Amino acid sequence: MATNPYHAWRALMLTASVSAGLLIAATQATGAPPFDPRDPALVCKGMNGNVGRSESLRTLARGMTGEDYIQLADATTGSIDVEDNLDLFEKLGLMEGHLMIGKALLEARMQHDALPHFGHPVRELYDYLKPVFKARKHPEFERELIDLEVRARRAPNDAETTTLYNSVLAKIDGLRRTIPGELSGSASFMIRGIALMMEAAGGDLGESLEKGRITNTVEYHDAMGFARYADKVLAANGALLGAKTDRIATEMKTTLAAFPSLAPPARPTRSVSSLMAAADRVKNLAK
Repeated sequence: MATNPYHAWRALMLTASVSAGLLIAATQATGAPPFDPRDPALVCKGMNGNVGRSESLRTLARGMTGEDYIQLADATTGSIDVEDNLDLFEKLGLMEGHLMIGKALLEARMQHDALPHFGHPVRELYDYLKPVFKARKHPEFERELIDLEVRARRAPNDAETTTLYNSVLAKIDGLRRTIPGELSGSASFMIRGIALMMEAAGGDLGESLEKGRITNTVEYHDAMGFARYADKVLAANGALLGAKTDRIATEMKTTLAAFPSLAPPARPTRSVSSLMAAADRVKNLAK
């Protein structure tokens, strides 16, 4: 992306008053899962919605404020902030994508690789969501996220860990359901959300690379989780998306092909530009 919010956040972290090295040392001293505050995927587009919203998200949101949509909103619930809701959809997708890939890694007995993805949602993304809970009068689930991270570390293969994982996903979905039906039931909105998640997958694949090789496994898995979440949304919304489903699925195949296995290949199987182009083609279907 031309204005990658991950890069912007990395610059912000590097100029913060608390050094990243001290934060890493403090985390390691507590025995917590691996956590590098310089990792641009941790905040997943920013500590607050306004700073963290990419120009891509803003552009997509503006594209939904056509005359027909405004009339529908005014006739039902009054003013609906498309940007706020699209941003929430994306943030929750990033959170769920982290947890999805974390669970897949646990099931593959790759606990060391899995742990960061249970830490990211509660340590960083949740800070963004706190005011959202209050504004939408929705119960929080920070305690459950913390418990899930602990269980992933202490009892990764226990049945209760899976039960708690499913419970957390249900709570994430509960917050997602506060998105007004005029949006969540709109093919245009859903296509925009899918495109943003595909774009996030492409961006993090790029972050995983150094000199053409995949060197950052955490970023590779972040990207893989976001791609899997986008595919999950597509599969769940075939009826809503109608004739555009197959065209989106074709683009999704390009994205998913970049993640052939949980163990990253030495070099990417698809270029970052091809993933971004696939996301752009999906965006165009929302028009």
